Amino acid sequence: MDISEFIAGVDRAGTNQPTPAALEAFEKSIGCRLPDEYRQFLLACAGGYFQGSAEFNWPQGHWAGAVQEVLGLRHDKCSLVLTRQTPQWPTIDELLWIMGDHGGNPICMTIDKTHFGKIWFVDHEVANYDEGWTLTEAMSDQWGYVLPLAPTFGDFMAGLYEEAEAA
Repeated sequence: MDISEFIAGVDRAGTNQPTPAALEAFEKSIGCRLPDEYRQFLLACAGGYFQGSAEFNWPQGHWAGAVQEVLGLRHDKCSLVLTRQTPQWPTIDELLWIMGDHGGNPICMTIDKTHFGKIWFVDHEVANYDEGWTLTEAMSDQWGYVLPLAPTFGDFMAGLYEEAEAA
């Protein structure tokens, strides 16, 4: 699915067009400049709920989920800022929650130097919330609840498709 097709499927009712100033303020708040392809997306799409089917697979090719919530530069439930300040599930600073799947699992972008710009799935059903954790621990085979989806935002978007193929 191309990015413009995806954006057309996001219900952005009642939102204003994002501005470069709002994007720069958000980047300042998280302490980094986001990847250019994601910056362009944020300026074109305020976020909202995806109306239709935007499904994605694991890198091995098996079905993984469907995008439901798209976070953006807005001031309600679909806000990058508000989700970062008060996430539904505990997270860490290195993960930027950018979307949510049909089951409420976060789809995140890493904003640390080692994994910058990669897209991840956080399985909130198996996450350990009783104690602090690091990105390295969460990615390890022992914990395995931060799982890779795509090397870049553009690759993730290109891998979205309209409906699950029959098995």
